[in-house]
Amino acid sequence: MKWIRKVGRLETAALAIMLLVSIPADATSQSPAVPSRDRFWVSGGLGVGSEDFGGSANVAFQHGSHLFSLRTAATAGLFDDGFGDVALLYGYATPTSSRHHAGAAIGIAIVDGCVDPGDGGVFSSCIDQGTVIGLPIEAQLAWLPAKFLGIGLYGFGNINRRRSFGGVTLSLQVGRVR
Repeated sequence: MKWIRKVGRLETAALAIMLLVSIPADATSQSPAVPSRDRFWVSGGLGVGSEDFGGSANVAFQHGSHLFSLRTAATAGLFDDGFGDVALLYGYATPTSSRHHAGAAIGIAIVDGCVDPGDGGVFSSCIDQGTVIGLPIEAQLAWLPAKFLGIGLYGFGNINRRRSFGGVTLSLQVGRVR
């Protein structure tokens, strides 16, 4: 019977040591933990696209390294074809305390566009290609000079069965960017 009590004490001691070792160093320190700030912003930009010009607008939310984005992006020629999407994306981004931001995301989108069958004249008619589901991607790089303002590059793309498109815009971010 005595050896059962000794084994029970040894197991209890081993369990207590394992619990103490498994506690993270942050939990044992005296300084309070720095709370993580969620970030959210709206951005918009103009630039180049696969059909000549590109434009983008999005609303983004970042919790930790998780990035959620609702965006619309389009690319169009001056007088002819144009394609755009409305997309919901999820991805990862750099930590919120930095003066620089980088992120990438992928999601699902509704894509619409039209194609000009003629020579692309000013008064030519554009034939609607119908709405399809697409695979949107985005990448963003920004410099955050203030807590509420960011300036950066926003790259977008969409892979779909009608016509895949993409572009890069110079964007302005406004909100809680850091």
